[in-house]
Amino acid sequence: MSYLLAINCGSSSIKGKLYHLPGSKDEPLKDAASLSVSNISSKGEKIKIKIQWQGEEGSDVEEEGEDGGEVECKLV
Repeated sequence: MSYLLAINCGSSSIKGKLYHLPGSKDEPLKDAASLSVSNISSKGEKIKIKIQWQGEEGSDVEEEGEDGGEVECKLV
């Protein structure tokens, strides 16, 4: 199975979508997962990560968490 990953990077967050590629050009892309990483530029905050996997009907799974130490923003 083939996939397509689309990523949007901003100054304070990263968002992404993972799609299953269809078997033919006539079929639409099918969502596989969504990703959100926030608090990237929030001084003193932990980075927050959220992943939502799209499965068969009724089997979606969502994961959330904070990772790493507090964000340190320094002027260079």
